[in-house]
Amino acid sequence: MRVPITAARGLWDETKERAQFREQLQLNHTQIIENNGMRIGFLMTLERGHDIQLHTICIAPENQGRGFGTNIIRELLDDASARKRGVIVSVLKANPAARSLYERLGFVVTEESTRHHHMRLV
Repeated sequence: MRVPITAARGLWDETKERAQFREQLQLNHTQIIENNGMRIGFLMTLERGHDIQLHTICIAPENQGRGFGTNIIRELLDDASARKRGVIVSVLKANPAARSLYERLGFVVTEESTRHHHMRLV
């Protein structure tokens, strides 16, 4: 996330980013993503009223662009649909590739803040 965070904030502060990551990480809501027994990323979701918030999905750079993230998100969407739950996500405006992915999966922008597009599955 270094590139979009740097673009959004104008700088990268490793100490600050690590502290914020640790502060936000909720292990009881986090799943490790594996491929052929190798850990390639993680997914963190949170319950927000009737919605499931896709808080964070990270795929190791060497595994990006191979459909792993898309497949994991589709599994989340299928689970939410079966449970009759909405799905929301916030995407950095400086990360157009992420926004494009969510739009391909059926999300639309419902709100904007200074740095984020807030999206909902429709």
